[in-house]
Amino acid sequence: MNKRALIFGVVYSALAIAFKLVILLGGYTLTKFGFYYSNFVSVVFIIPVFFIAIYQIREKDFDGVIGGRDAVRMALTILAVSVIFVSIYNYVEFKWKFKDIATEYYNSVEYTEVLKKQQLKYPDKIKTEDFPKIIQEQISEMSAFKAATGKLIPLLFFGLMGAFIASVTLKRGKKKDRFSESEST
Repeated sequence: MNKRALIFGVVYSALAIAFKLVILLGGYTLTKFGFYYSNFVSVVFIIPVFFIAIYQIREKDFDGVIGGRDAVRMALTILAVSVIFVSIYNYVEFKWKFKDIATEYYNSVEYTEVLKKQQLKYPDKIKTEDFPKIIQEQISEMSAFKAATGKLIPLLFFGLMGAFIASVTLKRGKKKDRFSESEST
């Protein structure tokens, strides 16, 4: 296991967690960006980390030459470390603050508007008198495991895709010397 890959995994995790803490503690969780895009941004940020890490590992540890298998192994090491730390953070975040924020959201006028829009689409299934029951079901079904898993799946998807793309892009074999080949023939 490459020490640099482990460090890059920890650095990415720290940056992603710091970004999520800014959103959470800054009160931006229920804003449009915080609610819809903040997790996506933190997840997609792993892709440039793969490129930087593989390039640096290739140049410093492998003397400018790295095979696809080694590059994938480095990227997956970064992803594994990131998944562990970010999942632990997501679980703790839910237990610490997010459950209260989600409860506040489900009891808000904004969520009632979402229910009204759903009611217009499906008038046979959703009735106005069922809104309190639907809200209570949403609140009672929340769990830290579901919240952590829901944020883990995009990290795995973009992480695996990004690891493959970065590895294929940055792999480099040994350069053949053109002059030594022409002299031997």
